[in-house]
Amino acid sequence: MKFNFGLLKLRPEKMVDFESLKVNEFDIEGLFIKQGWKRYFDMLNGPIYTRMVKEFWMKAEVFDEVSARMEEEE
Repeated sequence: MKFNFGLLKLRPEKMVDFESLKVNEFDIEGLFIKQGWKRYFDMLNGPIYTRMVKEFWMKAEVFDEVSARMEEEE
């Protein structure tokens, strides 16, 4: 199926906004720092490579259950 690459729109979001939580009196950032999870959240909130994401979805294929089963049996 052909699809116009330019029509793909990404809506990047900040996965975990510690500042917003802190403003709303729910400061949990320290808990994640103590458990060693801060770097993980920094990665989630990091840069998004939009071209790479679009290329991935342009080449992705969806299989229904029957097609997936047939492929597994090959």
